[in-house]
Amino acid sequence: MKEASRSSVSPLEFIILIIDGFLVLFIAVATLSAASRLSDAAIERQLKIQTNIADVMSDEINHAFQAMDLVLIGITDHLKAREVNDQVSLIAETTSQSAFETLRARMSGLAFLDALTITDETGRVLASTRRWPAPEAYFGDRPYFKAMQSMIGPPTYLSQPIIGRIAGRPNLVLSHRMTSDDGHFLGVVNAASDQGYFANRLARVDVGKGSLIAFILEDGTVLAQSPALVLDKASEANPPRHDAGALLALPAAGGLVPADILGDTERYAAIRRLPSYPAAIVISVAARTVNEEIRRTIFPLAIASLLVCAGILLVTGLWIRQLRRDRKQSALQYRQARTDVLTGLANRLYFVEWLEALDRTGSVSPYALYFADLDYFKTINDTLGHDVGDKLLAAVAERLVEHLGPTDRIARLGGDEFAIICMGVMDEINALRIAEIIVSAIRKPFQIEGHQLNISTSIGISLCPRDGHDLVTLLKCADLALFKAKADGRGLTRVFSEELASAMETRRELQADLEEAWKLGQFYLAYQPIYEAAGRRLAGFEALLRWKHPTRGMVPPDVFIPVAEETGLINRLGAWVLERACAEAMTWPAPLFVSINLSPVQFRAGAIEAQVHRALRLSGLPNERLELEITESTLLQKEGGVQAALGNLRASRINIALDDFGTGYSSLRYLIDFQIDRIKVDRYFVEGVADKSSSQAIIQAILALASTLGLQCTAEGIETEEQAEILGNGGCSHLQGYLLGRPVTPEQAQTLALATERRVEAG
Repeated sequence: MKEASRSSVSPLEFIILIIDGFLVLFIAVATLSAASRLSDAAIERQLKIQTNIADVMSDEINHAFQAMDLVLIGITDHLKAREVNDQVSLIAETTSQSAFETLRARMSGLAFLDALTITDETGRVLASTRRWPAPEAYFGDRPYFKAMQSMIGPPTYLSQPIIGRIAGRPNLVLSHRMTSDDGHFLGVVNAASDQGYFANRLARVDVGKGSLIAFILEDGTVLAQSPALVLDKASEANPPRHDAGALLALPAAGGLVPADILGDTERYAAIRRLPSYPAAIVISVAARTVNEEIRRTIFPLAIASLLVCAGILLVTGLWIRQLRRDRKQSALQYRQARTDVLTGLANRLYFVEWLEALDRTGSVSPYALYFADLDYFKTINDTLGHDVGDKLLAAVAERLVEHLGPTDRIARLGGDEFAIICMGVMDEINALRIAEIIVSAIRKPFQIEGHQLNISTSIGISLCPRDGHDLVTLLKCADLALFKAKADGRGLTRVFSEELASAMETRRELQADLEEAWKLGQFYLAYQPIYEAAGRRLAGFEALLRWKHPTRGMVPPDVFIPVAEETGLINRLGAWVLERACAEAMTWPAPLFVSINLSPVQFRAGAIEAQVHRALRLSGLPNERLELEITESTLLQKEGGVQAALGNLRASRINIALDDFGTGYSSLRYLIDFQIDRIKVDRYFVEGVADKSSSQAIIQAILALASTLGLQCTAEGIETEEQAEILGNGGCSHLQGYLLGRPVTPEQAQTLALATERRVEAG
């Protein structure tokens, strides 16, 4: 059986994979979305921390500079109150020791204020809280002094970091302009703060690894920073700067700034301007620090997602593996359910599915359907054993596959029945040609376990679409054709035809009528007399079964007996004939015998001995007055224990006659093995005994054989005196035929028997 190709991925597996794909995709998208949200939340959280710190730091530093500014304003207001309006009064009010003490007092409590300095209109230091008297120092070249001296801009100025000329440390200087009442420039009051103070304040802020906190002017100049920047004389003229434009453009919530804005790496930064001064606080952390935190946050989620996906894929893999295992097992079971284990061919189920598939296509593609039945296979099976029979069936299957084409489909339907579909066969000629190939192939001897087996096959053929194209019709037609082939003789091929169908319908009707006849008792017996050849004295009668149908009339036995054998009715009929014939024979005087024909089918049923003894017991007929006629076909069959049954019957003094001797195998072995008492010469030879030398030779041989073996011999079909004389003189012991007497009713038979008895008594 050819296995249909199957997809490597079943629809269910494909659906599962699609669903899994969507699940994995959904999990991946959900994970990415969650990771994105977590990332955004982490960044937002980081920026929020930075903006909060920036708010606090900007307020704190702004308050510090406001405090210094108030000190400066207080000094200028004090000088104004002292009516300082020119350089002379300025010098007088600022250079005394009391003025020095007053300046020192104004610094009290301000830790971020490092020194106060007063310069005149040229930049010369008049007073300094660092010491008294004031050191010789000149600030006229300082940018902040020049800005104040120019009288342009606000009165307060926050300078970039500078190296103090008195203390020598980096300072941040907040300057305040002093003017006379009429607005002339008088000098500058400076409040110097140690840059390190603000750097330390910034260093106390921790926003994460790689953080950078800066206090810058609006032009980006770094006033203080953590990590701290070292300011020296070389860098005073060009102090460190950040990109103020990019930083000041950040939103209020902060954001990501590229590398080279705040150092050489990307940073998340938040900036807050000082409310009162042109400066700002920048709080930043390296992007990689935030990203590391994000990775630490997302990593468990990613691992969980991977584990879930891996679990899904693992479960899916195991599921698909199980599905494939089940599918493989199902396919195996499918094949096994449709494969004949013995021959490897398709079985009946698969064969019917083939035909149904052809029927479903609705096409009229021509093909031939063959039913082949092995002749006498059961005999081989019973005599040589089932093992030999099974091997013979396997050998037949191999031979069919070998001799038929690759597109032909062959199936074993069961037992010794095979079915074949040959596509493209359009007419009887081609159908019979293929059938002859099959018949010839099977006819060749088979060598099975040392036995040479010779068998034949009977074949029935139906053609599609000629005989129909639906499954039921074609099967019925092929089956009818096979039945006809077996009925006509073994080893034959028959093609379905309407005439055959009509004949089979007639046969079917006959079967129904037979069953009805049995129920209604339409059967009866007629008796044909049998005479002794010597003296022409009545020896007995042959019981003949007759059927008179209400409408058909008299139905010949050769018409209804085969049908009764086919349906099994012959078993009931045979038992009835035995009982009726034995009962009616009891009305005849002894030693007249009754001869009753037995069908081979009665032996197959296995109850023939019981039926015979029952008939004898019920009738009381002595056993030796009963003769049972059998045919060679009965002796050919091995089932039913024919030889044993005949041996037992003969042992009971019942006579056995072999009917139609000379028309079949006429094997001498039958006469010896089965211990036959009488042989009956067929009427075919009797008809030609007077004018055919061949018939005469055969008759003489049969009679000589009977004489040699001590057998009685009855000649059937005697219709002329010449035939009777020749056979009687030749040694035939009994004669039967229309010359001597036609079949009569039981009453007539009884009358004839009694008349014979009276003649015997009178003689």
